Amino acid sequence: MILSNDELKKLISLGKLKVDPLYPDAVRENGLDLRIGGEYAIYAYEGAVVRPCDLDDAKPLFRVVKADEVVIPPRNFVLLTTEEYVKMPEDVAGLANLRSTLARYGLSIPPTVVDVGFEGNITIEVVNNSPNTIVLKRGMRFLHLVLIKAEGRAAYRGAYQGQRGVTPPKGLKGEC
Repeated sequence: MILSNDELKKLISLGKLKVDPLYPDAVRENGLDLRIGGEYAIYAYEGAVVRPCDLDDAKPLFRVVKADEVVIPPRNFVLLTTEEYVKMPEDVAGLANLRSTLARYGLSIPPTVVDVGFEGNITIEVVNNSPNTIVLKRGMRFLHLVLIKAEGRAAYRGAYQGQRGVTPPKGLKGEC
């Protein structure tokens, strides 16, 4: 069941769903709008051969940029972080979607699930599919998080629990 704005406000007022900061326009009809944080990550090198299964740590492949604008070259991608630190209830999951207006400029994100019990800033992969450079501003609404009631409860124990700021991918060595 997708949670309505009334249900979201109730979860927030009960302290079960935490969003910090919580802007007045964040709670929408069927989800939360989240904003671009103050940093993003891009590949540090071009033309490298990346083998995720051979990496213990992928962080050296990325350069973190602190800026008020995010510059996304044509047919390239960046890792963005939300300004908001989110703490999900143990019985609510989120489906992250790019706001439709930004998609109409040629941006896209992969299907992204925010797991039940997740806590942290949300890192999202944003791809510029257009032939143009697109510049986004810190603090603009870019992500719509649809919240869905899960059956039962579960505790999130993933590698990205408690992340702050933009978080490059972990290495997959030992998982392949």
